[in-house]
Amino acid sequence: MTESIRTRLATALCTLALAAGGVVIAAPAAHAGGPDCANYLAGGNPARSTIGEELACGLGATGLPVSKDLCTTVMSKVAQVGPARTDTACKEASG
Repeated sequence: MTESIRTRLATALCTLALAAGGVVIAAPAAHAGGPDCANYLAGGNPARSTIGEELACGLGATGLPVSKDLCTTVMSKVAQVGPARTDTACKEASG
């Protein structure tokens, strides 16, 4: 019975590692909207964007089902961007 549990655990961990690797490989292609979002927030000057804004834009550009919610939460709560700019920026991030 111990072998069965170990085998299942190893299979689950390998599956998790493969899934995480797939997200990492796919992530750079999905970030196409992140710079547009950060550029919008910085008013055309990318040097003016903050780390919180860039993080929110990156999360919004991941393409995950909850990416817009993550972008909105980080943008409004962490970076403290107003609601109208948050909505537009997260739309830019999602492409």
